[in-house]
Parts: sequence; C-alpha cells; structure tokens
Amino acid sequence: MVVDLMKLAFDKANYSYEMNAANEWLSVNRLKEEVKHGNMSVMWAGASNELQGELEAVKIPLFKGLAGYRLFVIEKNAQHRFNGINNLNQLKQLTAGLGRFWGDTQILETAGLEVVKPVKAESLFYMVDGGRFDYLPLAMHEIWEVVETHNDLNLAVENGVVLQYPMAMYLYVDKNNPELHRALERGLETAIADGSFDEMFYGSKVISSAMALAQIDRRNIIRIDNHSLPADTPLSRKELWLDPQRKL
Repeated sequence: MVVDLMKLAFDKANYSYEMNAANEWLSVNRLKEEVKHGNMSVMWAGASNELQGELEAVKIPLFKGLAGYRLFVIEKNAQHRFNGINNLNQLKQLTAGLGRFWGDTQILETAGLEVVKPVKAESLFYMVDGGRFDYLPLAMHEIWEVVETHNDLNLAVENGVVLQYPMAMYLYVDKNNPELHRALERGLETAIADGSFDEMFYGSKVISSAMALAQIDRRNIIRIDNHSLPADTPLSRKELWLDPQRKL
C-alpha cells in the first residue's frame, strides 16, 4: 500500500518518477544509511526523533495510526476476564505480554500497565495460551491472521476492548533532496484534500477486512499516550488519522 500511496502522491503532484523497489529486506538503520548516501531515494519507517534528525520526514501518517489500535490475543476461555472493562484502571488489573525489545512495551509500561517481556517473540503465543499473562496486544490488521496461523493453540481475539495510542509511519528522504520531499508532501496533501487518499486507504482489502472484523465502534476504546512520538507529530489534524466510526 505504501508504494501505491507514493504513486498517488507523485501523480497528484505531477512529478515524474521511475520507481524501483529494493530486492532484499533491510533494517531501518541500513535503509537510513542507503538514503543518506544516495543509494535509495525514499524509505518508510515509524516516526522518531532520531530519524527526523538525520532525514527529512514527510509528516503524514501513511496508515492513519492504524498500528496503534491494539486488539488482544487471549486464551479462548478467558473472555470473562475482559467483560465490562472500559477504562485504564480496570485494564491495569490484568497483565499484558510483549517482546522485551518491542517499542510498544515501553508505551504500555509508561501508561502503568504490567507487561511480561520474554526475549523470544514466538513464545508469547504459548505463554498466553498457558496463562502466563492475560493478553497479547497486536495491531488490528494483523491479529486475525496471527490467531489463525496458531490454530494448534487455544487462542481467540478478545471481543470488547481496544487499546489505542498514536502511532505514525512516515516517508523519509535525504535532507538534500527538497524537490522529492515537496513532491511527496504536496501530492499526499492534495490526495487527502480531494478524498483519494482515504479512498485508497479504506478501500484496501487488508484495511477494510480488519475494520469489518474488529468492529471498533462496538468496543470500549482505552486510550493511552505515546511519549516516544516526536513533538511535531500532527495529532491535531483529525483528517490524518483513522476514523473508527467510519462505515465502509
């Protein structure tokens, strides 16, 4: 979807381009160096002060903060523990599980939530199944597939709560390439203004399927802060963020 959004932006900005994707997986740090040295023109990664210090960010959240809407993987007979939970203090009575080095772990702990933190991420599914903690919070667009692929375990998606915190995925270019930055920013802003950004985003099979399954508008949304976001994240621009009440 990111590539499609980039193409949309370039078209809206009347910017001539030829797009070639990297032919191997690269870490964020490696991508950053490739962009800085001119071997790549653009990358995408989470909003961070570190990246914004070294590259120029297009400060429009590509996925409208979708990754910050967390549903819970639970042991399938544990739904009763979550019934009636509608605020942070109630959720604090339960224990989450997340990878020790995941960025989300710090977000939850800063909010006062107890988190069990194994080193090996795959062990999380066996631990929630075995009652070592109560819930594993995962992004709503990935949680259904995760549960399905672990069908040897007694797992389910909790049906009444969503934990939400702001997350942003940005495009980044080299600071010495202002023309490319302007084209991406101007093109995305135009697409947002004329509705074509939302049409592409909400029309995506992955997004529309996730929202249909999640039914966020029927859940109790518990919101917490994300202090790792840069201070200039455009949180006040509602049109840039997911509308959980939107009917597809």
